[in-house]
Amino acid sequence: MHTPKYLIIPNWLLFILFVILSSLPETETGIYVQTIFSLVILIWIIKVDEELYLRIKGRPSISINLLTFCLVVSFFYVTFIWLFTEGYQINTEKDNYAEYGWMMYVYLSGSIFVIASFLYGIHFTAYSIHVLEDQYFGKKTDYGYLLAALFVFPIGMWWIQPKINRILRVPLEDKLDISDNRN
Repeated sequence: MHTPKYLIIPNWLLFILFVILSSLPETETGIYVQTIFSLVILIWIIKVDEELYLRIKGRPSISINLLTFCLVVSFFYVTFIWLFTEGYQINTEKDNYAEYGWMMYVYLSGSIFVIASFLYGIHFTAYSIHVLEDQYFGKKTDYGYLLAALFVFPIGMWWIQPKINRILRVPLEDKLDISDNRN
């Protein structure tokens, strides 16, 4: 079974898309375009990680369900902040509680969750690439190198995306053999 072509994107195109996304003006229309484009990228990231996950033999120590939950909740939290609160700024130079009230704790908790989701997302992808390169090609890519490259996203995509594309070009084995009721 072959991977859908829309999942295999050249690294230069992916980099350009992220540069365009981050350079859109912060007008109302720009924020809506960024939100829609971010949703498309989120779906693409989840689909790529699902394809990587399905290829790992045995019982991986990562969870695609947890990854999907974390990324979707983080997306909706950030979207809510962008669209409905016009952002927030919590710092030590002002009385944050007087300005935000009890919502300050929601903002802080949500921000911590987004950071944890980001870290789990880069761990998931780095672990998948690390295992699959060894499994398919007998090549051991350093897990720390992969984490560092993903951490400096989107610049790290120049090194990571070719690895993902190479893995995704390998035909997926029969799904009955691979999907052994993983969580």
